[in-house]
Amino acid sequence: MWKSVLLTLALCLGSTQAGWFSDSESDDPVTCGSVVKLISANYKVRLHSHEVKYGSGSGQQSVTGMKESDDVNSHWQILAGNDAICERGAPVKCGDTIRLMHVTTKCLLHSHHFQAPLSRGNQPQSFYLTYPYVLF
Repeated sequence: MWKSVLLTLALCLGSTQAGWFSDSESDDPVTCGSVVKLISANYKVRLHSHEVKYGSGSGQQSVTGMKESDDVNSHWQILAGNDAICERGAPVKCGDTIRLMHVTTKCLLHSHHFQAPLSRGNQPQSFYLTYPYVLF
């Protein structure tokens, strides 16, 4: 399920119809290297992480939703997808594949086929790789 959510995000992140703008409602495109906060339209929470590991399942870094708007642990940097080139400042277009790196921990977002430790019904997002270098 989360792979399809991320794929949808990757397909429409740069689209003006998708509504992915700053609070100022600017028409500036999201670009490679941009640092963004991702907000759930339904639940009004931001995609959030920090260096807390799940005690079960994947045992990797947890990702949750947070209502606080000024938390630095809700910042994500847009990077090129695997085997792709994404030059800093280049607009992200619909159909582009991207990766999201957590700014604080330098880890990449992905999902697993493990049951979530709290809700038991959803797959948690987590991290498996510390990002050791910058592509730009």
